[in-house]
Amino acid sequence: MILKSLMVAYAGVAYFLSLASLLYIMGFLANFGVPKGISDGEAAPLWRAVLVDAGLVVLFGLHHSITARASFKRWWTTIIPAPIERATYLYMTVIMTVALVYFWQPIPFAIWRVESALASGLVVAVYVSIWTMMVAATFHFGHFSFFGLTQAWQNLRQSPPKSTSMTARYLYALVRHPISLGWMTAPFATPHLTVGHIVFATSTFVYIMFATRFEEEDLIGELGDAYRDYRKSVPAFVPYSRRHLQ
Repeated sequence: MILKSLMVAYAGVAYFLSLASLLYIMGFLANFGVPKGISDGEAAPLWRAVLVDAGLVVLFGLHHSITARASFKRWWTTIIPAPIERATYLYMTVIMTVALVYFWQPIPFAIWRVESALASGLVVAVYVSIWTMMVAATFHFGHFSFFGLTQAWQNLRQSPPKSTSMTARYLYALVRHPISLGWMTAPFATPHLTVGHIVFATSTFVYIMFATRFEEEDLIGELGDAYRDYRKSVPAFVPYSRRHLQ
């Protein structure tokens, strides 16, 4: 019982650290309210900054892709107990976030700058809405499960895990990957867009386009025809880009 309680505490710390890192990335991209924003720091030569920054985003994405694969999880849970597998993944994500922010090279050359206070406020509102949408998307399949708390709590209570099912409701009735869509669009929702934002957004876009294929292969392996039918009726990223939606 003590070990199971420690697992819950371990997962709880992971949950709050994950929320903190998410809030930091929001501030980082907005260049507001954090010790180091996307345009802060000493500028390096352009070619080096682009290579370093793109590499950091790709490494951040590869961590998500590799550790999320079913084959990796089968191996990983022979080392890490299954109830804290997700929480451990989140600790690794926090470490990757720290590395991305710490080593990020600013490229502050402006693409656009919105001067109007009203227009800037509208852009910021869009930015906050995108992040709100991304967080809301986690509740579709279990917010606390997504952040690793449910697994540790079920282990403590000795409750069997719930079976995975396929439902296409709310945001997931519009697009299959609302969280990925948020990551691709959030960097552009800024009153002061820089080359650094473009590098972040471009690297994120390339990674997501590559990784989504493997993610969906895992989902087909887990859910079978239910996910195949879902793919046919709901677009990946652009709402209403197909005629028939569930």
